[in-house]
Amino acid sequence: MKILKAYKYRIYPNKTQKVLLAKTFGCVRYFWNNQVSVFNSYNKETNPTPQYKTSTEIRNAIDWFKEVSAAAIQQKEIDFKQYKNQKFSKTRNGSVGYPSFKKKSNKQSYRLPNQKFKLINNKIQLEKIGKVSIVIDREIPINSKYMSATISMNCSGQYFVSILVEQEANKLPKTNKEVGVDVGLKEFATLSDGLTILNPRYFRESQTKLAKIQKYHSRKQKGSNRRKKSRKKIARLHQQISNQRDWFLQTESTKMVKNYDVICIEDLHVSGMLKNHKLAKSISDVSFSKFFNLLEYKCVWYGKELIKIGRFEPSSKMCSKCGNVKKELKLSDRVYICDVCGHTEDRDLNASKNIKALGVNNAIRTQSNEVTNCDEAFMVESNKIL
Repeated sequence: MKILKAYKYRIYPNKTQKVLLAKTFGCVRYFWNNQVSVFNSYNKETNPTPQYKTSTEIRNAIDWFKEVSAAAIQQKEIDFKQYKNQKFSKTRNGSVGYPSFKKKSNKQSYRLPNQKFKLINNKIQLEKIGKVSIVIDREIPINSKYMSATISMNCSGQYFVSILVEQEANKLPKTNKEVGVDVGLKEFATLSDGLTILNPRYFRESQTKLAKIQKYHSRKQKGSNRRKKSRKKIARLHQQISNQRDWFLQTESTKMVKNYDVICIEDLHVSGMLKNHKLAKSISDVSFSKFFNLLEYKCVWYGKELIKIGRFEPSSKMCSKCGNVKKELKLSDRVYICDVCGHTEDRDLNASKNIKALGVNNAIRTQSNEVTNCDEAFMVESNKIL
């Protein structure tokens, strides 16, 4: 099976190449903002058919557009067309918001097709930029087909290139193990086999240092060089926190996919959870959505199965031993005590066992075109144990 996989590397352009990259970022940003402005100018009465300018028309009208790669502008034009198709699609699940303008102070990026870049030893040749030094920490498989390259610069001034390739999926060996995963804030995840993954809380650990730098930044005069330098310090610290969190999520998701064939999780409504202002910071710090996304595509890559159970299933309130649902269970109750059978167990471990029971049996019923509910799933799992 063919899969798409991206390999991200750090690049080190020289001073001349940094200027050329800045010009390319600026032209791509200008074109996107022009398209967004025309899109927002739509009015049913005064402007029912907004006139969009193509990348060729803008390139011919503005001289400084000719200094950068035409392919970069064309790719951004394709991106905006795809956005419009998704915005007005009648078959898409979920709505797409309105486009936003790109700012010079935010992350910058542009994309090149496979004909416009080439890897040569420890350098990458980019159209209109030249050969840029690159640090390759992992090799791209020889039989891979190059699709595109995305050149980016983060807010702290670091440059990267992400090379998208099409390659054969490498299936991992089967372990014949199934697991239910209950995520939380105290422990990042509790597995149905008793393992727990602690929540590192990277943002909370750096919060004091971040507040000190931001206080220093607020005293600087707007527009001054000192304010710009302090802004970069803030960006570097945020980047460090992001890198720590990404490393943690990548490591734990890979371990999980290697150790289990079937992984059962809850379909959490994370955006709704963030509306709780007392927990929003902690929920953002732990990054549930990204962890679930990592599990999803890694299961596809390595031939494993990811099962999501309904978000309204009483996984925390149901006893994993007898199936009784304790409706009056509070969030502060960290130990589950069943009113019927007296079973006592850690709340998160009890929930993870229920998630496994419901997820695995849902998969079995789906294959046989049957539907199960929470009680039926518990009974099947109990029979397996007995």
